[in-house]
Amino acid sequence: MGVPDERVEVDLDDATASMSLSDVELRDFFTIPNALMRGKSLPADASFRMHWHGVKSRVHLHDPVNHFDARLIEDSATIQWSAREKDFLFVSDPEETSTTVFAAIGQERNGVFF
Repeated sequence: MGVPDERVEVDLDDATASMSLSDVELRDFFTIPNALMRGKSLPADASFRMHWHGVKSRVHLHDPVNHFDARLIEDSATIQWSAREKDFLFVSDPEETSTTVFAAIGQERNGVFF
């Protein structure tokens, strides 16, 4: 499933981006081993909104041998997330629990389209 263009906003000049999806249908497999074995699951759905903001650094990566070029902005990100399954609703609190380990937005070209 691709993300529809209208659900993504990017402003590299302002170093911000956001993406949101609602009620994405998925399966809850309960555990990672169960998911890998395609075990029992229940239908579920998830919604989320991600927001990238701030500038920690700007990086230009260029590798002419492998035809790769990228201009990246390392920044911070937050996510609001919820998921529903039968009798359960899980909701995140991004203001209290979000911690950015690494986040980046930018433009990239690789050998396929170089």
